Amino acid sequence: MHATIQDLDLVQYDYTPEQYAALARLAAALNRVFPKIQLEVPRDAKGAVPSRKLDDQDCADFTGILGHFHIQENKVDPGPALQWEKLIKEARAIRQAME
Repeated sequence: MHATIQDLDLVQYDYTPEQYAALARLAAALNRVFPKIQLEVPRDAKGAVPSRKLDDQDCADFTGILGHFHIQENKVDPGPALQWEKLIKEARAIRQAME
């Protein structure tokens, strides 16, 4: 997968199904234990997940799942391959099954 993060052109293989499953289970468990951590991702004005550091106030106000690159300009993880929509959809399904 190819994308730009922090104005850097990056290439990365996609995560495996097992990695997505583990991340989704972790996110769902965190939401269950810490309900203020929402199963949401940051979005820009067009509804896309931003590929840059969030403004300090936006970061402070956000209560969902973030990538390292959302909080530090010198980081690019989890990288361009992470399918944020897939992760959140799977996490929500797992969380709903916990009820």
